[in-house]
Amino acid sequence: MRVPLYLLAAVLSGCDHGLAPPETPPAGAIRGVVTYTGTWPPRSEVRDLRFVALRFIPRDTTDLLQLNRMVFSETLAYGVPADTFFIDNVEAGTFPFSGVAQRFGTDPLAWRPVGLYRENGGLFQVRPGEVTELSLTVDFANPPPFPP
Repeated sequence: MRVPLYLLAAVLSGCDHGLAPPETPPAGAIRGVVTYTGTWPPRSEVRDLRFVALRFIPRDTTDLLQLNRMVFSETLAYGVPADTFFIDNVEAGTFPFSGVAQRFGTDPLAWRPVGLYRENGGLFQVRPGEVTELSLTVDFANPPPFPP
């Protein structure tokens, strides 16, 4: 079978640089300060403590399995009056629910919020190339209800 030269030229001229993944949109970052009030729970009840930002409002603990729709910090320090965190390379977008979560048991779902980001109704955005600054308070005597 012969392919006409003009058809081959048309096909080849329609190709650009081949198949390539789409450009990744530029990312942003989240920087925060967490202030603690109240008496810290015993160390055995604080197995991990992290800032977590969700791209959705959770309805129950099973929603916390949507790890691809969350960003979270490294482990926060235990027993301190305040701590900071920085999360780099965050895909731009809106986060309607975020706060500090405590892992209190050995079960992988044994997490609960101990403080929420409340400014602007808890809503914040990460914009490409920008750093979003947050400030949160954790009151161990008055943890927020979960689910909200």
